[in-house]
Amino acid sequence: MNRLGKHFLRDSLNGKTHVGGFGKHPAWDDHIDDIGVATETLVQAKQILYSEGIASQLASGAWNEIEKSGQAIEFDHRFVWSRDEQSIIGSIWASADRKGRTRFPMTACIQAGCNGPAATRLFLAFIERLGLLCRTAKTQEDVRNSFDQARAEVNGPMLHSEKLYPSERETQIPEQTIVPALVTLSAGLNPPGRSVSGKAGRSTGASFRLPATSKRMNENLEFWSGYMARHRKADWPYLIIAPVAKSWIDLIVGQPISDDFYCLRANESVLPTASALAETKRTRRLEEEARCYLQGVAAGSNPFPQNRRSWWSRLLARR
Repeated sequence: MNRLGKHFLRDSLNGKTHVGGFGKHPAWDDHIDDIGVATETLVQAKQILYSEGIASQLASGAWNEIEKSGQAIEFDHRFVWSRDEQSIIGSIWASADRKGRTRFPMTACIQAGCNGPAATRLFLAFIERLGLLCRTAKTQEDVRNSFDQARAEVNGPMLHSEKLYPSERETQIPEQTIVPALVTLSAGLNPPGRSVSGKAGRSTGASFRLPATSKRMNENLEFWSGYMARHRKADWPYLIIAPVAKSWIDLIVGQPISDDFYCLRANESVLPTASALAETKRTRRLEEEARCYLQGVAAGSNPFPQNRRSWWSRLLARR
């Protein structure tokens, strides 16, 4: 993974949480001046997601046909991009510049020193509020002030409030769709580096479209990030992209390629969820493991990797 290398989601944060933004906004004539993109990780995230991923899909015309056929969805996504004990929580929404050009979205993100499930629980609400403030902002100063406000909040004492810590899951997981998805995902991640998404010759990662576990964004991201935090190869970043009010998530494991971001505009007819694998001795074993995992989630057991204490439990222990 040359592009992700040694530094992506490996910054020396020293306890600081970073808030950044990039893309298009009506207060700017063109792409906005990056706001708070101050770490190497956020620079790389913008490059991979926006400058290469989204821009390449637009330049190639990849989304033109599905737009014409009515099978495209709008930009309105939340994502968690995680690696070990560092993560980015972000929001992508449809936007425009002052000249009315609407092809590129705007993105806001928070980088913090915690793994995917903890980052989702702690910062998803902040990223939702920041997105709302940006969408209603009229001037460049208003936008920058919104980021300044979010930055102060996520680095302030409010973050340590008990109400920001895990709560019980409110919706039941649909086992009939999630168990086959977990089996397919587990099989695709082992052996590592093998893509099951039909991208010939790919050797640096894998991509999957998987069913949502809940209509609640927090539960959806927490479930899939919890599974990846427990099961992925330790050195691989994983990116979970969840469109709002849709029945799927997209998962990119390892080194993203530009075509991975086709998923941002493709509906389930164009890009269906992963299909179940034929039953074998191996898939039966993976199904047993999947059911055990679901039972643990339903019982409220800790979805974090078992070989380390969670970020938020360590924080509570210091209080």
